Amino acid sequence: MKIFFNRVPRSEPYGGGNQFLAKMVEKLKNEGHAVVFYLEPGIDLMFIMDPRPGDIGYSAEHIFAYKNRFPDTKIIHRINECDKRKDTDFIDAILIKTAEIANHVVFISQWLSDYFHDSGFKGNSSVIYNGCDKKNFKPQENKKLNNKKIRLVTHHWSDNWMKGFDLYTEIDKYLDENNADFDFTYIGRYCKEYNPKTTNIVSPLHGKSLADELKKYDIYVTASRWEPCGMHHIEGAAVGMPIIYHEDTGGIVELCKNHGLSYRTFEDFLASIESIKDNYDSFVDNIDHNFLNIDRCCDEYYSVISEMMEDS
Repeated sequence: MKIFFNRVPRSEPYGGGNQFLAKMVEKLKNEGHAVVFYLEPGIDLMFIMDPRPGDIGYSAEHIFAYKNRFPDTKIIHRINECDKRKDTDFIDAILIKTAEIANHVVFISQWLSDYFHDSGFKGNSSVIYNGCDKKNFKPQENKKLNNKKIRLVTHHWSDNWMKGFDLYTEIDKYLDENNADFDFTYIGRYCKEYNPKTTNIVSPLHGKSLADELKKYDIYVTASRWEPCGMHHIEGAAVGMPIIYHEDTGGIVELCKNHGLSYRTFEDFLASIESIKDNYDSFVDNIDHNFLNIDRCCDEYYSVISEMMEDS
């Protein structure tokens, strides 16, 4: 079977979707399928990662034109974005328009699925959660909390303010004004409005370098709002950290509720640190590492693709 992806994998820090793309391409090739990144005759299945126009791949208009020319070509559309995530007003319409011609749509969280169904989407769909590379992102043996000074960390590829920079700014102010029993490290790109004084800043990392860095810390923090699912908290949990996450963080809640705590106010956030500190081993033991594995994720996509092609 010849499978087309409208995006090309990048070997650099480039967000969770890129990591899934690289691993899914590898999975399909290992199963004996041909994978192409250019629209050409003979494609059996088009795998749409992101239908927005741009210079990094084919957009929705190219997909529509190919489908009109070769109407028997099947389409699977992975949706991992929405307007609510970044306070925009154009993404939903593009995604819904592309989803309408897809044979099957995969949402990366139940929250995102509900969001688009509430917006009017009626097609065939399922929910498949993200995972990360278990070869790199795996827990340390006998991981223990650093009781001298708890090490908090977060990391993001996007520099959008909605990734949680309000909390990260408040953490920095708190550390600047108080003799706290924790410190905070930010890894990745950040927006120009974020000007930390006491936060440790680490340049963007990915793959094994990121995993090795994350293993140095005790508790993972995400203040991202309305995240469809994301990858950052998955990588944090996969190396063995409990998660503190905002109540309004969309699909993140679905993967973190069993091994972390939510917060709404900064006082809640500080209380969550203490609660995790007092029950650290229990939170760590509750992390489901098999579920966080990207191999589980790719296997579920492969099952959907196989069922789609059997129905041809």
